[in-house]
Amino acid sequence: MAGVGAVHSVGESIVRYLSDAYQLQRQIEAGLPAEQRVLQDCSFTQLSSTELANNFSPDGNQVTLYLYRVGIDKLLRTAADSRTPGISRSRPLSLELHYLLTAWSRAVATEQTMMTWAMRELHAAPSLDRGRLVHASFWRPDETIQVSPSELSHEDMMRIWDAVTPSYRLSTSYVARVVRIENPVPPTAGPVVAHRFDIREERSLVDG
Repeated sequence: MAGVGAVHSVGESIVRYLSDAYQLQRQIEAGLPAEQRVLQDCSFTQLSSTELANNFSPDGNQVTLYLYRVGIDKLLRTAADSRTPGISRSRPLSLELHYLLTAWSRAVATEQTMMTWAMRELHAAPSLDRGRLVHASFWRPDETIQVSPSELSHEDMMRIWDAVTPSYRLSTSYVARVVRIENPVPPTAGPVVAHRFDIREERSLVDG
């Protein structure tokens, strides 16, 4: 299970993975003839609701990740913490993170190519393990997050874009699950550090 900073960490992990993979692919393409190069310069970033509400418009080519909804995982909602199964208040908060992946470019070919490339990468590597999750201190060593395409209707997509200032851009949706937020239980009393025995009680036990 993870700490409360894990939700932001998931988005940053996806963005960093895509950015690193894109730069590596660009380096490979640099050795090809010009007519075989398809990837243009591009940056990757995670956006907040405030940034989108302020008429976000990047200067260059960019792929953004926007967390538009945080939901409760229905299957693990009541799952106990294996370390403290008898304490109900220690039950972790199991979350699903719903993202909008968007390509921003003034060139149609670049916009479509960036989106296709990003979707291919997430399809090929749908898991984020501890090696790919940033801020490792937030996560347990065996933690794994699955990133998969989510079903978002055209109507729901338009509602999201209607709620922000920029006009619609080429987008697709993903869900990351399950992010289990640890709910530590504070101790009700301090640990026992010493025992005091009454000599008379011990003697009566021996005599008996």
